[in-house]
Amino acid sequence: MTPLRLYNRLFSLYGQQGWWPVKCEFDGRGYHPGKFGLPATKKGKFEVCMGAILTQNTSWIQVEKALNNLFAAKINSPEKILKTDSETIATLITPAGYRNQKTTYLKNIAQWFANNSQLSILNSQLETIRCNLLTVKGVGRETADSILLYAFHLPTFVIDTYTKRTLAAFKIFDEKTDYETLRKWFMNGLKPSVELFQEYHALFVEHGKSMRS
Repeated sequence: MTPLRLYNRLFSLYGQQGWWPVKCEFDGRGYHPGKFGLPATKKGKFEVCMGAILTQNTSWIQVEKALNNLFAAKINSPEKILKTDSETIATLITPAGYRNQKTTYLKNIAQWFANNSQLSILNSQLETIRCNLLTVKGVGRETADSILLYAFHLPTFVIDTYTKRTLAAFKIFDEKTDYETLRKWFMNGLKPSVELFQEYHALFVEHGKSMRS
């Protein structure tokens, strides 16, 4: 099965997803089907960065609780994250788990965000900026690709547990296949498209959740 054929099959099952949620730019929980221009603001882009850190090893429902706490406290910009003491942030993000570790990671991504303008990111080669982002402690491949694809609209493919689970179910790859092998399969098998890559990853999430239930 080709990557495109699998995409068409999943899309026929679930339709548009509107992922990654951007609460500060779209009403409700932030899902925005068909609106691929979001996030369009610095605030929205950093919200995606925070979510990508907070969602490590936890469910999105718990991430939403943590993000709601940060927004309520008006600690939702890189400047505010860097200026706020770690204990305050840790308390606010408790619902997402690993509070102390993720506080450090939030401060790390805030510093990276502050040091890199959107213009410099968009003018860099994808693999160059990806390598740069991967040097940030707390940012692994999945987190880096999520940030680049959803916050900065760069065509990189995100591989997560749901992706691996689905590919294994369709007997395309073993669930233990390494990240870069899977990413390369999608990147080489599809035309680079932010819209396609975003929707595809969201469909894997939706299908993975249905497999789990």
